[in-house]
Order: sequence, then C-alpha cells, then structure tokens
Amino acid sequence: MSKPSKLLLNPFVLTASGIVLLGVVSIAIIRSMTPDEKESVESGEKSVIRPAKSSVHPSRSSGDSSSSGPRKSQGKEIQGDGKIVAGPEKSKRQEFMTTISVRARNELKGLREQYKTEFDSAESRKEFSDTLRNVTDPEERERLLRERTTAMRIARNKMDAQKGFPGRAREKRLIALMQVQNLWRMNAFVARNASLTGEAGKFDDRLAEWAANSEDMSDEEFHASFNDLRHALNDLRGRNQGGIRPQPSVPK
Repeated sequence: MSKPSKLLLNPFVLTASGIVLLGVVSIAIIRSMTPDEKESVESGEKSVIRPAKSSVHPSRSSGDSSSSGPRKSQGKEIQGDGKIVAGPEKSKRQEFMTTISVRARNELKGLREQYKTEFDSAESRKEFSDTLRNVTDPEERERLLRERTTAMRIARNKMDAQKGFPGRAREKRLIALMQVQNLWRMNAFVARNASLTGEAGKFDDRLAEWAANSEDMSDEEFHASFNDLRHALNDLRGRNQGGIRPQPSVPK
C-alpha cells in the first residue's frame, strides 16, 4: 500500500477530516436559512437560558405571598371565616390571664401607695407594736387600740375623699381583674372531669372574652358580668365535687 493511502487510513486524519466536513455542512445549512428561521433559532436558545436566571431568588416571591396573608391582632384570634373574636388562642390563655392579673395587681399597688395614710407604713406599725409590748395594763392596751383604730378610720376616710369616685371605682375594677388568673386555674381543674370538659371549655371562652373586653364595659356591666362568671364557676365546681356546693366561710 502506498504512503498516501496509509495516510488517508490514519485514524487521526479521518477524525480531522470528519470535523472539517461537519463544519462545512453546518455553515452551508445556516447560510441556506431564511432570516426568520435564524431568529427563531436564536430565541429558542435564549428561552433555554432564561429560566436559570429567574431561579436565582426563588424564595423572594414566596416571602411576599406569605406576608400578605391575614395577621392575628394582639389579644384577638381570627376564625376561618375571617371573623375577629375577642380573646386569645387557647394555647396562649394561661399567659393572657396571668398578664391581666399581674398588671391589675401592680396598678392597684401603685394606686394604694399614692393614697396611703401615715398609719400604713411599716415603721408606723412597728412603732405601735413596740408601744403595746411595753404596756402591761390591759385597760390601757385596749384604750390605745381604740384610739389607733379611730385615727386610722379618719385618715382613710380623708384619703378616700381625695381619691374620689373615679379612683374608688377603678380600685374595685382592679380587685376583680386580679382574680382572673385564679378563676382560670379553678376552671382548668374542673376541666379534668370528663363529664364537665365541654362546659368548662365554654366557661374558658366566656372568661377570655370578658377579660379582653373588660376595659370597654361600664362599671355596672363590668361587675354584673363578673359576678355571673363567678356564679357559673361555683356551679361547675360544686358539680365537680359530687353535687356538693362549697359553703362560704362564716366569720367567727
């Protein structure tokens, strides 16, 4: 076999020749295309690359859609139909009741601190206790006690006059609000009774709604509805104890 024929049968030569031939055919095909066909080919290549560019920030659109959903307002819950109902979710009610009671207790403490008399200080009570300790005559001790009791009553009446009706009304409200946490705890104990679970749940809803709307009530409505809650809870507790209602303690 001659050298030219061997050269043509060489694998490297054959591969190079195939590549050159393929390039020539491709150029010929492209040249034969119309301008519209070339444009469609180029747009097809861009459409393949474009989705990769748009997937750089996939989470941004999902974040925007989640932020546009319904938000729960503080102290309220939104039902499935979009209706806003006063009172927090059941899972947050323990914290809700505790917060209301602690806030009322602190406000009441500040209110009484503002209107306390000279007899309400720890120093004054200690001084009077030391005085009584040094008195051995029973009649003298009784006289000192009567005098101090009278003086304390006069001083407190003066402070009540300064406090006025709004201050006294606010004090009564705070005393009731302080008991919200205890009412919730007692009802939670009743709810352990399988036969009273449903009614205890309804009472829990009533108490949460009352606490959430208490500031918007008039004094008359506030105390009347609070007394209704206490009576309803006492009834549940009596039934939980086997039908025996707790008897009020009689002062001796």
